[in-house]
Amino acid sequence: MILSTKLHIPQTRRDGLAERVAITKILNEGLKCKLTAVMAPGGYGKTTVLSQWLQQNGIPAVWVSLDAQDNDLIQFWSYAIAAVSSKHPHFAEAVSPYLSSLKSGAFEPFVTAMIHELNHCSDELVIVFDDYHSINLAPIHASVAYFLAHMPAHIHLYITSRAEMPFPTARLQTTGQMVKITIQDLRFQLGEGIRYFQDCMGLSLSSDEIANLVSRTEGWISGLHLAAISLQRSDNYPEFIRAFSGEHRSISDYLFQEAFSLQSEEMQSFLLQTSILDRMNGPLCEAVIGQVDSQALLETLEHRNLFIIPLDDRREWYRYHHLFSEFLRRLFRQRYAARSKELHIKAAGWLEEHGFVEEAVEQLLLDGHYFEASSLIEKHLQDLHVKRGVLYRWLHDLPEPCLAGKPGIQLLYVKVMIEANEMALAESRLRLIEDKLSDPAWKPYEGTILYVSAMVSFYLRDLRRSNDYLELFDRHMPEGSYIQMIEANSSSIHFDTLLSFFKDLHEAEHFFYKWIKVWENRENYPYIGFFYNAYSALLYEWNRLEEAEAYVEKVLRSKCMEPYAVIMVNAVETAAQIYRAKGDSANAFDWLERVKLKINSADERIFVREIEAEQAYLSLLNGSFDESWLQTCGIKHTDTIPPGSIREYLHLARALMECGRDHEALQLLEQLYRLVDEEDWLWDKVKVSILQSIAFYRKGDMANAMMKLEAALQLAEPSKFIRSFLDEGAKMAELLREYVRQRARHSNRKSAGVSLLYVRELLQLMTDHMNETASSGALTKQELKILRMIDMGQSNKQIAEQLQITAETVKSHLKSMYRKLDVNSREQALKQGKDLELL
Repeated sequence: MILSTKLHIPQTRRDGLAERVAITKILNEGLKCKLTAVMAPGGYGKTTVLSQWLQQNGIPAVWVSLDAQDNDLIQFWSYAIAAVSSKHPHFAEAVSPYLSSLKSGAFEPFVTAMIHELNHCSDELVIVFDDYHSINLAPIHASVAYFLAHMPAHIHLYITSRAEMPFPTARLQTTGQMVKITIQDLRFQLGEGIRYFQDCMGLSLSSDEIANLVSRTEGWISGLHLAAISLQRSDNYPEFIRAFSGEHRSISDYLFQEAFSLQSEEMQSFLLQTSILDRMNGPLCEAVIGQVDSQALLETLEHRNLFIIPLDDRREWYRYHHLFSEFLRRLFRQRYAARSKELHIKAAGWLEEHGFVEEAVEQLLLDGHYFEASSLIEKHLQDLHVKRGVLYRWLHDLPEPCLAGKPGIQLLYVKVMIEANEMALAESRLRLIEDKLSDPAWKPYEGTILYVSAMVSFYLRDLRRSNDYLELFDRHMPEGSYIQMIEANSSSIHFDTLLSFFKDLHEAEHFFYKWIKVWENRENYPYIGFFYNAYSALLYEWNRLEEAEAYVEKVLRSKCMEPYAVIMVNAVETAAQIYRAKGDSANAFDWLERVKLKINSADERIFVREIEAEQAYLSLLNGSFDESWLQTCGIKHTDTIPPGSIREYLHLARALMECGRDHEALQLLEQLYRLVDEEDWLWDKVKVSILQSIAFYRKGDMANAMMKLEAALQLAEPSKFIRSFLDEGAKMAELLREYVRQRARHSNRKSAGVSLLYVRELLQLMTDHMNETASSGALTKQELKILRMIDMGQSNKQIAEQLQITAETVKSHLKSMYRKLDVNSREQALKQGKDLELL
C-alpha cells in the first residue's frame, strides 16, 4: 500500500521561518546539476530548509519521505513512481509494469524504463528523497546510482540524509553534476539567528544575547528553536542564557525537558503515549490512548509549534520531529514501561484494521512482541509476499521459537530465500522443516514441502535428490500443486533456462524425458511446459529439429499453458529458432508476433521486450536488421546484467557487432562471461565464449579469437553442442577452419582436450547446412499461398485478414520469398514465379 502522507512536501509555518538567503542560493545551484545532497546530523533543518525553498519558489517538485520500511527495491521505487505520477499522471501506467523485474534484484530494466518515460516529461522536475539514511539495502543504493548516471538533464534529485551518500559520487562532483550542502551551510549564522529570534519568534533579545546562543549551539537549529520556546515562557532572559551550555545531546535533553515540563499533565501524557507512533492521526491516537479529543490535541501541538510536523494538506496525519520523538520515547520507557505492550498492541490493531499491515508489524517489533508479529505476518501472508525486502528482514530477525508451528511462514521464508538465490540457506531450513512432517499440523503442507525441496535440490544440481523428491511429490500430489506455477506469469525467475543447471546435457536429456513421460498424459498440468521447453531446446541444440518442433508445439498449442507468460515466451523463442533453421523464417516471425499479442501479465512490457529482441536476432540472421532497435530495446552494454536475461543480452552483443561496435560488444560479453562463469552455467558459457571468439575475429585479433573458440569447444564437446556453432554461420565456419589449420601447423601443441574429429564434424554439418540453404529456393506452403494471392491482386492487409496473420508477418514472408527468388518487388516475384511455373 502506498501511503499518500509520505508523498506530501512537509508544510512549514511561514511565521516561524527565518529567510535563508545563502542556503537558497546553494539550493538554486542544484537546478543546474543531477544531485543535490543535503547532509547533516538530526536537528539541522534539512527537511525544513528544502520544503521551505520549494514552497517559496514554486519549483515543480515531488517528495518521498523514507523510513526503515522502505528497504525493499519494489517498495522504494513504487513510492518514486507514485511521486512522479502526482505531476505526470500517465507515468505510473508506463513504468509500473517493469516493477516486478525488481523481484530478482535486477534493477536496470526498471530504471531504464523510468528514465525513458522521464525523457518524455519535458518540464523540469525536482525529485526529493527525504531521510535517505533510513535506507541500508545495497541494491537500492546501486539502483539510485544507476538512475543518477542516466538521468535526463531536466530532472534533479535532492537527497537529505544524516550520513554521507552510500553510493559513489566522485564522478558527479568532478563533472560539476553534484552540489553538497553540509552542516557548515545549514547552521544558523548570526544574522539568521537575529532574524529568527526577533522576527520569527518575537523575542526582544539583544544582538549579544543572540550571538551567545548561536555560539553555544554552534548554529544548531533545533537547539535554537528549543531555546526560543523556553525563552517565550521565561521572565528572566539573562539568567536563562547564562545557564545555557553543554553539548547538543545534553542541550536537547534539557530543552526538550523544559518544553515538555511546561505542558499540562494531560498534554504530557498524550505526548508520551503517542510517541510510540511513527505517524499519527486523531483516530489512531484515540485507539491507542482512549482520548476522544486526540485530533484537537494534535492541532494544539501544531499551533504551539511544538516539534510536530503535518504530513498532508488537510492536517490529518502528523509526525513528531525525530529528535523530539527520541526524547519522548526515552521518557516513555521510564514512565510507561508497564503499559508498553498494551499500547503497541492497540496501535498494531488499529493499523491492521485500517489496512496498514506493514506498519502494524513494525509496531509490534518495536517493543519486541515477536510472537504477536509472527502471527500477524502469518495472517497476511498473501498480501505481504510481494514485500520481499521487508519480509526477509522481519523473518530473519524473528526468534526461531516464533517460527515454530507456523508452516505457512516457514515455507514463505524458504521461498524468499530461493528468490534471493540463497539456495544453501533454503536447503538448510527445508531440512529442519522435514523433521516436523510427523506433526499433524504440518501434514497438509507435505506436498508443497516435497516440491520446494525438489526445486532447491535441482538448483543446487543434486539431480539424484531432486528426482527422489519429485517422485515423492508425484505420489503425494499427482494432480500437481498451485505453487508450481507461482511466478510463471512474471519475469522474476533468476535464470534464463533450466538447462543452465546441467554440466552434462546427456544427463539433462534423461532427467527431462523421464518427467515428460510421467506427466504428459495428465490434463491441466501446465508445469510440464517448463520441461517441454527445456527438452525441446536441448533437442534443437543437438540438431534434432523434427523432434524439437514436436515438443515445442505441444506448448504453443496448449490451452492450459497459454496464461503463463514465462512458459509461452520461452517456447516461442525455441520455436523461432527451429523454424528459421528449417528455412521458414516467416513462420518464426509469425509465432513471435502471435505470442506477443497474447501475453497477459503485469510484466507484459518485459516479455514483449524479450520477444522483440528475438525478432531483432532473426532479422539480423536474415540480413534485414534495423539498427533503430538498439535505441528502443531498453537495454545497453553497460547494464548490470540480471541472470534471467542472458539470451537477450547475447542478442544485443550480436546487434552491436553487426553495427560495427565491436568494442562495446566485447565489453558486454566480458561481463556476461563473468556472470555465467561465477554461476558455473555450462550452457551459457559455451554460447558466450562462441560470441567472444567471433567478436575478436571481427577485430582482427586472431590469437584471442582462437583462444576463446578453443575454450568453447572444450566446454561443448563432452555434451556435443551443435547448433550453438551452426547458427553463427559463415564466420564460425571460417574460425573452425582456421582452428583446424593452426592445429595442423602446431601438431605438438596441447589442444585443451579438444578432439579434431568433433571440430571436423561441426565443419561438415556447417558445410552441408550452407549448401542446403544455398540450393533451396523452394518456397514454403505459406509463401506459395501469398505469391498466388499477390497474383490475384490482393494487398498485404487483405492477405493478412484471409490467412489470419498480422501484416508484419506478411511482410516477413515477402522478404523471405524475395530472397529465395532473388527479386526485389512484387512484380519481379510474379514474373519469376511464372518462369518457375509456380503460378
